[in-house]
Amino acid sequence: MTRDADPADKQGHRPTIHLPSGKKYKGEWSGNKMHGLGEMVYVNGDVYEGDWVANTRHGHGTFWRLEYGRHRAEYVGEWRDGKRSGFGVFHDSLGQRFEGDFANSKRHGRGRQTKLADARDEDYQVRHANSGQAESSHSKHPGVDVYEGDWVENAMTGRGVMRFANGDVFFGGWLDDEKHGTGVHLFKNKKRAYEGVWDRGVPRCGTYREAREGEAEEIAGDARGGLVLPGHDSEKSLAQMPGLQLMKAKRVETDSRIATLRACGAQ
Repeated sequence: MTRDADPADKQGHRPTIHLPSGKKYKGEWSGNKMHGLGEMVYVNGDVYEGDWVANTRHGHGTFWRLEYGRHRAEYVGEWRDGKRSGFGVFHDSLGQRFEGDFANSKRHGRGRQTKLADARDEDYQVRHANSGQAESSHSKHPGVDVYEGDWVENAMTGRGVMRFANGDVFFGGWLDDEKHGTGVHLFKNKKRAYEGVWDRGVPRCGTYREAREGEAEEIAGDARGGLVLPGHDSEKSLAQMPGLQLMKAKRVETDSRIATLRACGAQ
């Protein structure tokens, strides 16, 4: 005698199932667990579409955030054990974009961050939130900074290039989102360059010189191709920097102080 399949035994693709938590899942199952390709609608209206392994977001997927009555793609990329891990692209509510490496849902490794120069401007945030969409080209906009380089646990730490909204460019060391170690800052309006050593955002020793024609474009545009700044070790070109993996920010700070700050008399 053949027994009918138990409806509670979820295998293969199943239509939308309402879970006790209030979430709704439609997709593939294995052994009564969400496993394979599926879509989850959360209680607050957010949506995840992508790969699942044993009830956990794992693989490649897109997370849609519900804001002001409509969805926006907040993150597209790799997931591991329910967290953003691997390569992905992230957009926040202000339209700022990060593309690069993630670990445990934090920017960690190498990546490019595009951010509003005055993203903390409460007036801009309120106007942006009320509009529910990007503002027109005629409205006040704070400008955009673009950073490309190394990250440690959501902070610019390592070597990287920053093109500021005002046209300035900095290439060198960073620690916890501040200039730290050797680097060069090109001032667009002054057509001057400062090359030296920074300690937690403060220049400690260095020299000013005339900026070379096209130098800012070389640094901002060609650093990924292995540009080496004058007077810098070729091993420190941005393209040749190894991945930071799980290096702690404190280690970066210690190495930087020993190698450069002490030589300049910085305490």
